Amino acid sequence: MADSLDARKWRVLRAVIRDYIRTGLPVGSERLTRKYRLDLSSATVRNTMACLEEMGYLEQPHVSSGRSPTDRAFRYYVDALMDPKPLDRNVQKLIRDRFQEAVQDVGGIMRETSRILSGISHCAGVVSFPRISQTVFERIDFYRLDEDHVLIVLISQTGVLYHRILRALPGVSQEELRRAADYLNRRIRGLSLAAARQRILEQMEKDRVRYRRILEKFWNAGVWNLEGERTEVYIDGQSNILDYPEFSEDVKKMKGLLRAFEQKEALLQLLNQAVEGEGTRIYIGQETQWDDMAECSLIMSNYCRDGVPLGALGIIGPKRMDYSWVIPLVEFAAKAVGERLEKIGG
Repeated sequence: MADSLDARKWRVLRAVIRDYIRTGLPVGSERLTRKYRLDLSSATVRNTMACLEEMGYLEQPHVSSGRSPTDRAFRYYVDALMDPKPLDRNVQKLIRDRFQEAVQDVGGIMRETSRILSGISHCAGVVSFPRISQTVFERIDFYRLDEDHVLIVLISQTGVLYHRILRALPGVSQEELRRAADYLNRRIRGLSLAAARQRILEQMEKDRVRYRRILEKFWNAGVWNLEGERTEVYIDGQSNILDYPEFSEDVKKMKGLLRAFEQKEALLQLLNQAVEGEGTRIYIGQETQWDDMAECSLIMSNYCRDGVPLGALGIIGPKRMDYSWVIPLVEFAAKAVGERLEKIGG
């Protein structure tokens, strides 16, 4: 286990991981002795590396090559050996400026966030659209399309639209639909989807509700079951990862990675775990339980509005990504997204 590492193993393992992060190449004992101040002989480093291999922290890709960190080694590095770096203030300013200049709606924020993350990290940026159940609505509008169809439009405080076409409301005028919308808006404006749904149900249960017929039709149309809809996932910079030799020089790994990016539902499941959890989530290699992502790591964090988790964002990159500054980047981006959502929703 990780707590069985003595000071010597700890130093050698950290040096191996740091060198591998920089080069992507198997690391030999002579290189470590020459490049890092370990105060150990080459023979001692070599014996220590062999011991680390037996313990499952290092592996030797080829008989004549040096050794590479395993998933277990990267996990130990992230949990115990890594020294996080504060995110550069220029990068912080860049992120805030990009949000301020380019985006005025939720979809724009999500797309811009994935571009920002991929551009700064030179990996892939991934962002999930806010959970619909936590969307705070500004108003509802009804529009008669013809004798048999009514268009229902739901507008959130952040400008996101949801719509449904409601069938068969004969004999109801556009003016009556407008008054029904006003009736609803006075009661559910500023509520989340879940709270608004409960409020409508309570209104329907009251005696002599003036617009009961419209409300019942509205309810039965399933407009308030939007949580079941597919949540959109934005991905940018997939090709960045193919610039790393471990992918560009291995066709099998490359194909697997490209397949993984096409499976947005699987990515969404991982992002949802970040939404539901606290703090930053880090999946290394096989920890995703996803074969096509076995050579990658995912760093994810949720973003919030008024303290309520809405969605998640993150970076997908090779296992040898520089966690010490990628993690602060993800955490800052999540905070910046939350701040931006609060501003446009005010």
